[in-house]
Amino acid sequence: MNVIAIKGSARKNGKNGSLIADVFEELNAGGITSVMIQLTGKKVNRCIACYKCKENMDSRCTAVDDDFNFCLKKIIGANGIILGSPFYFSDVSASMKALIERAGYCGQGEQ
Repeated sequence: MNVIAIKGSARKNGKNGSLIADVFEELNAGGITSVMIQLTGKKVNRCIACYKCKENMDSRCTAVDDDFNFCLKKIIGANGIILGSPFYFSDVSASMKALIERAGYCGQGEQ
């Protein structure tokens, strides 16, 4: 089994990473492989609503040149996903929100 965690904090060594590490300890003890993807230093832009992903149905975003497709490929290949984000103004971080919204459209393609 393969679980990924996506850390949406802007701080590389913030509390979200510590909490995810605690979860990973338990997963690893149970024989589950775990990998963390940090959005820190990665560029994940907002969706521009071009709908090319719906036309192509290939689980890729063609409109934006950023790190989103790398993240989506890892999400699709995982058996489990953990999302960790600071809580800003009653919502997740902007980069996490962009990732979630774009994955909702692009992740519906052929697997």
